[in-house]
Amino acid sequence: MDDLDGTMHRAYGTLPNMVYILDREGRVVYKAMWTDHADVAATLANIVWAEEQQAQGIRVKTSYVERHAFIPASYEGDLRERVFDRAGPQASRDYDAMFGARS
Repeated sequence: MDDLDGTMHRAYGTLPNMVYILDREGRVVYKAMWTDHADVAATLANIVWAEEQQAQGIRVKTSYVERHAFIPASYEGDLRERVFDRAGPQASRDYDAMFGARS
């Protein structure tokens, strides 16, 4: 969980909607440049499943997956501005610094 100053956000990258999930040992087990709630939920469920298996003495091993996910190039209507209004001025500055000023 990040603090309000965005310490983790800056440490792992400053894309506007990045997500990292770390396991109990602090290893990155998931990272995405754009948050997808279904992917996050599936990853957390998989971590819980693995811990349950290990607690029963069943050996599990890690597997690496990489894929491309597609997101809209732009938001319809006023969604984009509502997102940035809610996220705050620093989110807008971070986005503009990474991708150029929003139109």
